[in-house]
Parts: sequence; structure tokens; C-alpha cells
Amino acid sequence: MEMKYTKTVTILPSQLNPEGQLGLAHTFDLFMDTATEAAGAMGVGWDFLKKKGLFWITVKARVRFIKPPMMLETVEVSTWPEQPGEKRCNRDYAIRRDGELLITGKTEWAIVSMLTHRPQSMAKVLPQGLTYPEERVSPEPFPMIDEAFADPPYHEHRVDALDIDMARHMNNVAYVRAIMNSFTTKEWRKLNVTQMDIIFIASAVEGDVLRLQKREAGDHIDIRGSIAGGRTSVLARLTRG
Repeated sequence: MEMKYTKTVTILPSQLNPEGQLGLAHTFDLFMDTATEAAGAMGVGWDFLKKKGLFWITVKARVRFIKPPMMLETVEVSTWPEQPGEKRCNRDYAIRRDGELLITGKTEWAIVSMLTHRPQSMAKVLPQGLTYPEERVSPEPFPMIDEAFADPPYHEHRVDALDIDMARHMNNVAYVRAIMNSFTTKEWRKLNVTQMDIIFIASAVEGDVLRLQKREAGDHIDIRGSIAGGRTSVLARLTRG
């Protein structure tokens, strides 16, 4: 079985940022969609898991921009799984143009029960005898982000219908968009974000208010999103160029 899944795509106007490049949130979208296709090709796609009362969830995600493609450029998007752990696994991503590496990414996944929402054993779900690629385009571990933020919220986002996915909670990329929208276009350009790491902790649902706090340190900005009762829903790190 071919473990590396690759497809050719054209960067469309709906995927652009104000600079005419593939945008940050749209890159997360593209990686999420490609991973879904790749999981199906591995035999553990949506239909397979649904029959077993299971589904994939993203626990952590990363995108790193090297040289984002521009409108109507044709690129190759690749993804492949790393050797899985007991209840978590990583998946790598790469966007290339004529062999040149433009964007990399990584996600940490789990398979959970639809009834209990508890992570399941990877060995009991994934096909046996698979050989996992050794290639790593994003080998660094995900950051450990302290949940203690001293400053009050600087922005609020009310979770609405367009944020909700099939699981009836806030879609992973909707968090990315909420964080991006907490800055003006001018502020975002000045930040020059070259990497975003995001950690999903507690699901927000329609009607929740996501309150964002931030903390600057060195070359990065950490962001905490909390919901009712002060619970942490999401943590993110924006690394500046």
C-alpha cells in the first residue's frame, strides 16, 4: 500500500490572503481535506470508521510557510502518516512546486468513540503490516504552552453556524480564522507569521463566546481561547518571521 498520498491542485482565488498568496487558514483547510482523502486510500476513511462507531479528531496542528504559492500556481500536496503511538499518531504534509518545498505541516490525530469520545487503540483500528515512511518535514515537537495568561481578553468571537462542523462543534480551522480575525490586516502583515501551532483542548459549540488572550515572548505570540466557565478551548502559538 502506498502510504504517501499526493495530489495536484491549483491555487484558486477563494484560497488567497490579501497578498495574493495561499492563506494560512486555507492551508489548514487544504491539509485537512487531503488527510481525509489519504485516510480513505489507507482503508481507514470516514465510512470505515463510522461503521465502527469511531471518528478521527485533530488534537494538534501546525503549518509552516517557507514560500507560499500564488494565485493560479499549480502545486503538489502530499501527506503521509508517521509510525503511530498507542492512541495518537502524527501526519506530515508538504506543498511543493517543481520539487521546491513551499509549505510544511504536521497534525496529531486520535481515533475516538462516538459514544464515549475516548481515544481508541491505534493497533486495533489501523490495518496491520503497514510500513510507515521515515521522512519528516516537521520533526520538531509541538510547543508546550502555559495556560496561565495575565492580561484580560483582547478579542471575543461568538461561535456561529458557519463555524460548526459535522460533529456539531467548532471546526478546527474555524479557530484559526477566529484568531486571524482578532488582528487587523495591517497588524497581521506586520506580524509576518511564518508558523502557526494550534492545540485543541475543549470543543466550543454554537452560541459559545470564545475569549482570546495573548502573551508575547521573543519571536512568538501565544494565544489562549476560553469558553464558558473560563475553560481553555484552544491554545495557539504564532511564530514571527
